[in-house]
Amino acid sequence: MIAPCAGALWVGLMMAAAGEPSSATPTPRAETAPSTNSLVAVRRPPPGDTVLAEAGSRLRSELAAMGLEGQFVDCPPTESDPADCPDAKATATISLARRDDGIVELSVRTILPDGLELSRHVRVLARDGGDEPAVLAVRAVELLRDLKLTGQRPAARRPTGPAWDDEEPRLPPPPPVPPRWRLSTGAAVLASPAGSQPGVGPALGVAISAGTVVGPHLLIFASLAGPFNTSISAPNTFVPPTTGKLVQALATLELRFKFTAGPLEPFVAVLSGVNYLKTTFDTTISAWVPMFGAGGGLSWSFLKRFYLCFDAEVFVTQPDELVVIYPQGVVNPKVVARTGAPSILLGSAVGVSLP
Repeated sequence: MIAPCAGALWVGLMMAAAGEPSSATPTPRAETAPSTNSLVAVRRPPPGDTVLAEAGSRLRSELAAMGLEGQFVDCPPTESDPADCPDAKATATISLARRDDGIVELSVRTILPDGLELSRHVRVLARDGGDEPAVLAVRAVELLRDLKLTGQRPAARRPTGPAWDDEEPRLPPPPPVPPRWRLSTGAAVLASPAGSQPGVGPALGVAISAGTVVGPHLLIFASLAGPFNTSISAPNTFVPPTTGKLVQALATLELRFKFTAGPLEPFVAVLSGVNYLKTTFDTTISAWVPMFGAGGGLSWSFLKRFYLCFDAEVFVTQPDELVVIYPQGVVNPKVVARTGAPSILLGSAVGVSLP
């Protein structure tokens, strides 16, 4: 019986030497703070706005689903950038605000690792979900995701080789050259009213004109008009009536001032030139006399290049011309017509404008 007692004693001694196991408590791991890259500052919605308050809470849940932590911060908005909050220790800031017109504005701002700052501002109308907290929260998260994806897109590579012909910069086409020259033709009527001496009745002729634009409101025209044929008779109580013919033509240089630029252009003008006269009775006599006058009219443009012009001019000649005859048996000559004191010229023409 000695062996079993010795074995039991040996086991007891070994257990006493080892002692009871100690219940050591494990050291708790230190709680790590969230990284600033995963931290999003959510500007605290204004008090009293239940829609924005609920949207802020839902926004934090949406951020958590993305693996980001949303923290409310108290930072007053600024007029320049509602999402800017310099006191927030985060690289992204989201702001939900209601403007004076009652429309909710989402402002998202993020700073990329390379320092590039991106921001978006979106107004959400009521019909688009501006009164739905869930819609506002999802829209804000989508804006933040879009900004982050934009920052991750690689920059477009520039070609290193020579550019192809179709890659050369193309300048926009030059504006069309405004019309500078004007050509017209039409009909004209010339008459000299009667005064103390007999006048000259209206006569029909042809008018040709060419002009150029010399300023925004100034034009110069050179014109030829005629021939104006008028029959003249000189009744005489002593001898049979005498019948003759008066032919006139005009060459003028005219300076026009137009008031407006457009389809309708009223204008005034001053002119100078020569008046050619030829009378035929028993003999033929002709003369060239200088003339001076003024006038006005209206021009109407159509089909971009064409125009109609109506004008009236009054001029005098220096000296005015008397048409006289010498009837047989009469000592004193008879005045049968007087021109250029004054004379009136009416015209209508159709023209074309050329660059």
